[in-house]
Amino acid sequence: MYLKSVDHISIIVSNLEENVKFYRDILGFNISKEIYDEKEKAKIVFLDTGNTMLELIAPDRTVKESALPNWEERNSTTIEHIAFAVDNIEETVNYLKSKGVEFILGPIEAPGVTYGYFKGPDGILLEIIKWT
Repeated sequence: MYLKSVDHISIIVSNLEENVKFYRDILGFNISKEIYDEKEKAKIVFLDTGNTMLELIAPDRTVKESALPNWEERNSTTIEHIAFAVDNIEETVNYLKSKGVEFILGPIEAPGVTYGYFKGPDGILLEIIKWT
């Protein structure tokens, strides 16, 4: 099996501070990482839920384009993608491609992480991710 577990669920939020306060202070999640992703043009906060992470994405709405394929959809709040943790990105990409899966972005190496995006049959954005 190439996919180990659900790594995180990504949510596009309208107000990052309000959402962090809700998930951290009310639901009890811990902030595990805060970054500004230059490629995605968004501030991102990862919250540890115990077994899976919740990724809150606050896009810079003044930017007109991004490396992500679904940039136009980021004007609303929605579940943006589901990410699956993998042990080996290259093997997983090769396996998925052998099954006819087409990657729409990546794999991309960034500080501390390698990831790639593809879509499921109904167009849901899926990600494989390897944290280093």
